[in-house]
Amino acid sequence: MIRNLLQAMACSTVVFFAPQAPAEEPSSPAAQQAVLPNPALAPTSAVDETQPRAIPPASFEQRSEPASPTLARQLANVRKPPDPPSLFDYTEGKANVLKLTFAALLVALLVWSWNLADAGKGKKWRKERRFAIGLLGILGVFGWFNYGKFHGGNFVHVWEHYHYYIGAKYFPELRFARLYECSAIAEVEMGRRSLVEKRNMRDIAHTNLIGSTEDILAHPERCKEHFTEARWTAFKKDISFFIGRLGSRWADSQKDHGYNGTPWWNIGGSLLANLVGPASDTSMVVLALLDPLLLVAMFAGIWWAFGLEVFAVSATFFALNFPSRFYWNGGAFLRYDYLAWSVLGICFLKKKKPATGGALLAAGAAFRLFPIFFALGPAIQGGWRWFKDKAFPAEHKRIVVGALVATSLLVPASLVVARGGLEVYSEFAANTEKHAETPLTNHMGLRTVLSWRPWSNAKNLKDASQEDPFKTWKETRLDNYHQLKWLFLALNLIFLWGVWRTSRDEPAWVAAALCGVVMIPAATELTCYYYAFMIPGAFLMEKRREMGLWLILLAIGTHAITRMPIWDDDKYVWMGLASVAYGLLLIWTFLQPLPAGEQAPGKLQPALQPARRKA
Repeated sequence: MIRNLLQAMACSTVVFFAPQAPAEEPSSPAAQQAVLPNPALAPTSAVDETQPRAIPPASFEQRSEPASPTLARQLANVRKPPDPPSLFDYTEGKANVLKLTFAALLVALLVWSWNLADAGKGKKWRKERRFAIGLLGILGVFGWFNYGKFHGGNFVHVWEHYHYYIGAKYFPELRFARLYECSAIAEVEMGRRSLVEKRNMRDIAHTNLIGSTEDILAHPERCKEHFTEARWTAFKKDISFFIGRLGSRWADSQKDHGYNGTPWWNIGGSLLANLVGPASDTSMVVLALLDPLLLVAMFAGIWWAFGLEVFAVSATFFALNFPSRFYWNGGAFLRYDYLAWSVLGICFLKKKKPATGGALLAAGAAFRLFPIFFALGPAIQGGWRWFKDKAFPAEHKRIVVGALVATSLLVPASLVVARGGLEVYSEFAANTEKHAETPLTNHMGLRTVLSWRPWSNAKNLKDASQEDPFKTWKETRLDNYHQLKWLFLALNLIFLWGVWRTSRDEPAWVAAALCGVVMIPAATELTCYYYAFMIPGAFLMEKRREMGLWLILLAIGTHAITRMPIWDDDKYVWMGLASVAYGLLLIWTFLQPLPAGEQAPGKLQPALQPARRKA
């Protein structure tokens, strides 16, 4: 198995380094769909002004006759060619090569360590190997931050802060439908009416399609009636800040998909957004630092609960996985809290603290919904054991108690912060359903795979003559899905059976990790940047050590897919298919008997555990 894995990784590496063929159209998300990229990374002009201008075929020095004054002035204005880039100058390509190199070194170290342990030589070079594996893990965490280069030198993701800072701070007034509408009215009152009139923006209140601002400008009262005079003044001041910071990208930000924090996420989001005060560079940095702190705590928890190897594999996957790279949500406002709470919940289950684990799993599910599948694993397992043994296991009782306590605190707090009643939940449900019926070019998962047809992809159906160029593509994709919805449901039942069959007699943390990693790609259709949730696949190395190496291979595979000469929607289909296949591989591996001579599952790699001192 390990030999086959190394061969597969070698093949992926060849693809990774192969020259990339040009696609038929630029493959940036903005070029194909209003899944809009980070403004810090977007080119500001179609012409690269950093390159030297063309010089006439015969230069001044080559001419035998005297040059005219006009020609001399023209030549004097020619820019010098830029200095060749240094080997140590940062580029995304160099960063990817570094990440791939560190991943290959980690795999080699792990395989070497396992071979030494199998040969009874686990103590050989143990301290050196532990140090190297730990260092590669730390480099993995650092690598996700693009080795300190962030968004081309900018840490804060201003685009994301506009949506989640404004959306949370003014949630009682904006709810889920009025962010762009009220931003337009505020902009008009700043004397920018002509710009707003010419602009198209997304209708996040109803159709989720891009259209004219005419109706919005005709009815400013629909927005302002929800504000007090003081709050409207504060709102306009904050909007003015983001208009200035986003610059030419401001108009494009009005075509994104609004504010989509859950009512429970909004508890912390709203309190923090109001606490830091008016929008400013300082307040944005303060809020952007929250995710890195949570991620550091998450990886520390992985090391604490699962040990050095699992930490290193988890961090390497996080750095290398293309769909969830820093580009999308790095430097944003609490966009990775769901991941931290869900992963830490599994860590606490592993450390025999089921009540805390249950509470954290409930929080992760509340903040972004789809992590509920991590909690579903122990729930199915507990139900099975209740049916089988006629008694609910004590561990699962404590998990339920922890989850109920967390829920009992989150629900009333969400209503207080929203300044509303239960209609907040009905509005959130409607918003969630609206987005579930809006295909995006960076969607991934089984549903995305079943909705794909080679003749109805964005390349064939994008129509620039429409207000929303992707309207036909979206409608066709929905039709494709509904044709195969029966297959989608049937496959999900098979996946769910596989999770139950393989985890029913395992510890609760195994059920949580396996159910989340298998069922989220199978049962949900998420945008690519959420695919960091695959990290718990590394935890299953405790049961079959090759599972972590397959996870690294999956991350390498996502980069290989980006080298394909196809549009982005097709690329993310293939990445989604690879993620679903990884879940199938986990189930299949669990169902296989242990190889002859291999010990029953226990503590991973005793050769790398610290030596115990004699009493």
